[in-house]
Amino acid sequence: MLPKSYIITKWSVYALATLALAALQHLVLNRISLWDVTPFLYPILPALVASYEGLQRGSRFSLVMGFLCDLLILGPFDGFYTVIFALIGVLAGLIGEKLLSPGWLCGLTVSAMGLAIVNLARILLYLFSGDLHPILMGRIALIEILITLPMLLPSLPVYRAIHSRCAV
Repeated sequence: MLPKSYIITKWSVYALATLALAALQHLVLNRISLWDVTPFLYPILPALVASYEGLQRGSRFSLVMGFLCDLLILGPFDGFYTVIFALIGVLAGLIGEKLLSPGWLCGLTVSAMGLAIVNLARILLYLFSGDLHPILMGRIALIEILITLPMLLPSLPVYRAIHSRCAV
């Protein structure tokens, strides 16, 4: 059993790193627009942590991050990011534990999966509400995924360093 101070320190460092990357989204990425689409870093963050920390701890982190995103970001409905990020955390945790060892390939896989899940959920919601055309939404989703995935370059090394220094 790990000491409580170790666990608190580890997750505090994860929280500070996530806060710094969220600041990157807010201060830099929200001002970048490519074909009228901005990068969306938030789904990558819980996916990366879950791939390193595994199913239990990663899904808890993802659930908390989804809840915080629901408080701070406008989603299609209340609780959207909580539900979607929890799903991303479970799947990324399983991929990191059972399928791929955490690293660049796993990070790319779970990040693309996280972005795809968020965008697919948005497309389905808007499709059922009849608000937007699904082909247009698919184009926007593809552009968002392609312009967000390069953000692995600053994100993955941060979480890898935290995981390796605070490894159990």
